[in-house]
Amino acid sequence: MAAETKARLLLIEDDAGVRRSLQLLLQGERFEVHAFASARPALAEMAFWQPSHAVIDYRLPDGDGIQALRALQAIGWNGTAVLITAFDTQDLRKTAVDAGFSAVLSKPFADSRLVETLRRGPATMASTPSATL
Repeated sequence: MAAETKARLLLIEDDAGVRRSLQLLLQGERFEVHAFASARPALAEMAFWQPSHAVIDYRLPDGDGIQALRALQAIGWNGTAVLITAFDTQDLRKTAVDAGFSAVLSKPFADSRLVETLRRGPATMASTPSATL
């Protein structure tokens, strides 16, 4: 029997406790997770590893999640991205969607909501009531 291929996920979250909790959750959901506290080292990793998904916090020590996604896109990445934030506003949601995020999840969020959002992919923004503009 062949080994099941895990989806690769890039996690950028500056809070160590939240980062570790999300990493454990997503590994338990069969994602191969590479986790970082800031965008710069995550971007450097992209030279060696290509994820299909990204979960990015909005406020980061070296910029913000929207800048991080744009930097990923500038080097050719086009996977499913979810922005997580404790600073949710309608303007932020619009900016995030325009930048290419599939969904914006407000902290705190249910673990199941994140997993479901990642599994659905790009159509999530239109189909998840809490993630709509």
